[in-house]
Amino acid sequence: MLPHTGATPTARVLATHAMSDCARSTLDGEYGDIYIGFMLLLWSGDRRRTPGPAAGDPEALIEEARRRARLRRRRVAALATLALVAAAASAYGVSSGGAGVVAQTATTPFASLRAFAGRGELAFVSRGAAWALDAERGTLRRLPKPPGWTASNPVLSHDGRWLAYITAASTVVTPTTVELWLAHGDGSGARVVRGLDVDGLVGWSPTADVLAVIGGSTSSTVELIRPGGSTRTVVSLSGGPMRQGSVQGAAWSPDGHEIAVSTYAFSASLDGTVIRAYPVAGGPPTTWFRIPNNRPFPVHICSKCGGARQTIADLVGWWPRWGIGFWVYCCGATRNLDSTPLAFVAHPGARPRVLVQTLARSSTVAPATDGALAVVASGAAGRVLGQDKTVEHCDAATLTCTPVPEATTWIGPDHQRCPTHLAPEEFCVVAAGIRPAGQPGSGVSLDPEWSPDASMLAYVRAPIWKCLACSEAVWQAAHAIYVWNARTGATRRVGPIDGANTPTWSADGRDLLFVRDDGIWLQPISGGRPVEIEHPLFAANALTGPDGVDYFGQIPWSAQFSWWSS
Repeated sequence: MLPHTGATPTARVLATHAMSDCARSTLDGEYGDIYIGFMLLLWSGDRRRTPGPAAGDPEALIEEARRRARLRRRRVAALATLALVAAAASAYGVSSGGAGVVAQTATTPFASLRAFAGRGELAFVSRGAAWALDAERGTLRRLPKPPGWTASNPVLSHDGRWLAYITAASTVVTPTTVELWLAHGDGSGARVVRGLDVDGLVGWSPTADVLAVIGGSTSSTVELIRPGGSTRTVVSLSGGPMRQGSVQGAAWSPDGHEIAVSTYAFSASLDGTVIRAYPVAGGPPTTWFRIPNNRPFPVHICSKCGGARQTIADLVGWWPRWGIGFWVYCCGATRNLDSTPLAFVAHPGARPRVLVQTLARSSTVAPATDGALAVVASGAAGRVLGQDKTVEHCDAATLTCTPVPEATTWIGPDHQRCPTHLAPEEFCVVAAGIRPAGQPGSGVSLDPEWSPDASMLAYVRAPIWKCLACSEAVWQAAHAIYVWNARTGATRRVGPIDGANTPTWSADGRDLLFVRDDGIWLQPISGGRPVEIEHPLFAANALTGPDGVDYFGQIPWSAQFSWWSS
């Protein structure tokens, strides 16, 4: 019985720095790396805390104690009110008509309970609200959240018994105050986790009902939370980012017995980046990798700041045969919007090895249960998702990656129409450089996902996105799902529907969920027509508005749903 989180395969161990990919994206004004030298703002500003009393002033201390007591009473009253609202909301279910279909309304998404029958649990976010679809009971349940807040990142546990999601006081793109919620897999019994300042949702253990969260006002802790109520802090940094550093990412070990944590300290006199593995049962951590700020990264990755000094490791995952994987940012960058080195440390103290350049987003790396790995290799086009992207399968022994056969061959029509005179910032591909459909180099490949038995790799093919001035909707509508058989070498298209993204396997390997037209669809792997399970995922302005989640074709579909099946 295995969980599936968006585009996350059965064996994938997610690693998260702070919220989802879209929440972590920082938009810059130039095409290339971004270097943020003012991360201290995370530490020193924007918390809007009231200054403390002057030292040695008894009256000020008494008044401060009274003020804090008043604040505590107000918080208790507010939390009690919110608990009543949450209890009422968690009991709110939606009944379907006689045909097993919930019709879309202003407050309810469309959902086909009948089409999803017998296929486990599906948690998803629709227009900022979280929902749980229980296929066994045939129920659709809306999950609670504070009024005006936005829900995101639903994640089902490895056995489907538990569901975690987060709510933010603003939007998924620019969250402020963030809360963590836990519920049963069917959405019942939802409750907010009190007293936790959430900065990142790492995910559930692959083998136990334990949730890892990055917390603290400056990403200073890693917490392990059990649904029964107990919370244990495995990492606690004090003194702020300058003195003790901050947590940059975390990832579960394959057996769930340890959790890897990457920290970074800004001071030149400290260790810079350190990756340690902490035993879940307790005990001292094991240091896997350490690099001071004044030392260049062992592998040449960038020529700025004196040869890739001030390295930051953004953890991607921890997998058999590979070890701990991380994206490498240099010169103190907290994010690279373009092609980013993907490196691995095979064992504690080993020299890191760079495998390939990818976009630093979760859907570009796909591990399999047998230790196989697939990636979306990214070339000179950088952040533009529809240009120079190829799905490759990689070998841990040789540390090499090979393109999946026909992964750059687009087969089908291409209705993109582009202006004849375009500015350089439109990121256009010269028409003469695009091969005709049916030839290698005519397309791109994206969203790899291994089947549970690691025999088949599902991925998305699309024509080359000719130019940002062309209609992205036209380019997105041309996407199609293909499956490559790693044992026979054969490739075939799955399903007759265009416009598919983010394929996700069922635990038995018989079905694929995918996203199309802002909804979730179910496709039998044996063929036939797919059926729509739910829509919409995002609010209309989230995809097209000025504060939308679409960034150069990168849309965080996987942050909108999680699937568990037996």
